[in-house]
Amino acid sequence: MTALNLLTPQGLGELARFVTPRILFAFDLDGTLAPIAVHASEVRLEPALRAALKRLDELAPVCVLTGRSREAALSILAMDLRLVIGNHGCEWPPEIRPRNRNFMETSLAWSDRLRCALSDEPGVEIEDKGETLAVHYRRAKEPAAALARVGEAIKGLLPAPRVIGGKFVLNLLPGEAEAKGEALVEAVARVGAERAVYFGDDLTDEDVFKLEGVDLLGVHVGREDWTAASYYLDDQSGVAGVLWSMVEMLEGQIPPLAKE
Repeated sequence: MTALNLLTPQGLGELARFVTPRILFAFDLDGTLAPIAVHASEVRLEPALRAALKRLDELAPVCVLTGRSREAALSILAMDLRLVIGNHGCEWPPEIRPRNRNFMETSLAWSDRLRCALSDEPGVEIEDKGETLAVHYRRAKEPAAALARVGEAIKGLLPAPRVIGGKFVLNLLPGEAEAKGEALVEAVARVGAERAVYFGDDLTDEDVFKLEGVDLLGVHVGREDWTAASYYLDDQSGVAGVLWSMVEMLEGQIPPLAKE
């Protein structure tokens, strides 16, 4: 199925029909709510987008579902939201679920092995995130060659990781780890929502867009042909405007407080 532009009358009309107070608004972080950068310290939310996200969370549940660790995500967001889930879906708020020590030990062992194997590969950065690992090659002089070298190094890891590609990054997850699709389903049930809207930009988000049996409206940020999302936005700069549109849709459905 070819994705349709969300910012057409048809797309906005479908979004308006879909949005209700019993919905979960879920978002990837990097490349969706914020421009892509390797280090969390380099990532900033635009003030207009942050204000819209905060207002949206006052009207209906909002979930950020990111590949970053929760600590990094919370630092970037710099505000409280109903639900922030890190490490591609397997790191939940500690009051909901404790961190998986087995996953963390496995990821640390992979990190040690890869740091040795790739120590002479300039521009390749290994990000330890706890339950999962990310190998970035965005800053390599020859990204294609760096990717090939990283791929060979990953083949030697035990136990074999689940590898999910991305934009100049390979994400390594333990085979038993919960991914974004499973996490989104659980998040919908946990907040008591009837349906969900999900915005994402990368291959890791396809796990959500391909879900079956969930009342979901998927929006891919970017115009890639490979996405399974129903709709797309041209780029990340359009997300803030859509957030404000969804705020207005919800505000129009909530009766004003009665005057005393």
